Amino acid sequence: MTRRPTILRHISILYRHSQIHMNRSLRGLGLGAGPYPFLLAVNRRPGMSQDELAEDLAMDRGTTARAVRDLEKAGYLVRSGDPRDRRVQRLSVTESGTGMVELLDELLRSWMEVLFSGFTDPERAAARDLVERMSENARTRLSGESGPSLRASSRP
Repeated sequence: MTRRPTILRHISILYRHSQIHMNRSLRGLGLGAGPYPFLLAVNRRPGMSQDELAEDLAMDRGTTARAVRDLEKAGYLVRSGDPRDRRVQRLSVTESGTGMVELLDELLRSWMEVLFSGFTDPERAAARDLVERMSENARTRLSGESGPSLRASSRP
């Protein structure tokens, strides 16, 4: 009897194919599939710190620092000091970054149409709800475990 692959295998395939699609779509624009989620997250929550960004995306600090550096270098993000705590740098999206966010939104919208082709509206909503719940279960479980946290790990 052949074992059926776990849902994680399918989620991994979706992720890899999405990365390939985004890399192809963003070629020549100074942004790859790796840093774009960081730009979208800062756009959703302007003024967040780099640590808050890492926590929001469940990424380690090193990966987050590299993504922020690349986005800043490309002119999509700026850092500004927090007047209450000089150790903290607040992140915000530049005008150029806002234009890139609009492009990313359109690319992601069209990619979602590809992924959900043949799905009914209730099936789309159910799929999203189930994956969100799974993500929250994973986040909750890992945040309650002793040992290194996601932020301290070397890999997301």
